[in-house]
Amino acid sequence: MATTSEIVPRVRRGASVTLRRKRLTGIALTAPAMIAIAITVLYPLLWTISLSFQKFDLAVGAPAASFVGFDNYARVLTSPGFVAALTQTVGYVVTTLIVELIVAMPIALLLNRATRGSRVLRLIIAIPIMIAPIVASLAFKFLFSNGYGFINAALSAVGIDPPSWFASVWLARGTVLVTNMWLALPFVILVLLAGLSNVPAELNEAAKTDGANAWQRFTRVTLPLLKPAILIVLVIRLADAFRVFDSVYVLTGGGPANSTDVMSSYLYRLMFSNTDFAGSSAATVLFVLVVGVCAGAIFFILRDRTDKP
Repeated sequence: MATTSEIVPRVRRGASVTLRRKRLTGIALTAPAMIAIAITVLYPLLWTISLSFQKFDLAVGAPAASFVGFDNYARVLTSPGFVAALTQTVGYVVTTLIVELIVAMPIALLLNRATRGSRVLRLIIAIPIMIAPIVASLAFKFLFSNGYGFINAALSAVGIDPPSWFASVWLARGTVLVTNMWLALPFVILVLLAGLSNVPAELNEAAKTDGANAWQRFTRVTLPLLKPAILIVLVIRLADAFRVFDSVYVLTGGGPANSTDVMSSYLYRLMFSNTDFAGSSAATVLFVLVVGVCAGAIFFILRDRTDKP
């Protein structure tokens, strides 16, 4: 009969073997996904970083690529086109995030009430999510068109002289903002609705009993509990707004006079129109760093305030 001193080592060896098998199984199951990520994400990223430090020409008989250090970064950072595109992109991102939250919040609060027709309204609001951005941009281009657009026709019908939406700097920027808001608002509303469903009704009832008005209940009870949902909205919409391209390309093409140029359209023109692959690679790396810093700052600020007792 085996003694305790013989059984314990066997049990430990068996547990160790089982643990190793679980680890190997986990590695085997995740390996295909990790390989796919390495091929589709990591390799292009490293290749782009490598190109940003080189100088090369695609012409036949051109000299081989050579290492130039940070020359491409210095050239891009001193380029008026890059500075203007980055400034306009940041301005667009800040504006669209603020406006989307201001517009989506009351709509989400209204839909959160158990009123008749709220489910149908939720379904209608979700429709833009199912439409491709390029299709929505083409639809809005027809709406804002000078010659046959519905908006200008409606303005003319009521005696208002219709403007030229794509010839004015701020009107062109407004068309881009409205188009992207129409596409993004459903996502923001649905996320806020999900956050509102987690707010206990008892807290609002208790605050109402204590004499708090509607604004005080919103700012003191509802809004603090919505911070996780707002964090999700800000981080996801931040990355999405920074990479806006479809609406700019279809509606304005970056005009008039590059006033609606954003980083995506600037990088597209720099790479495919000017065939400046080294410069566009450096601009891409800088752009990714800016997006990462902004997203990380928002996540850190909201998470820090949320975690405080």
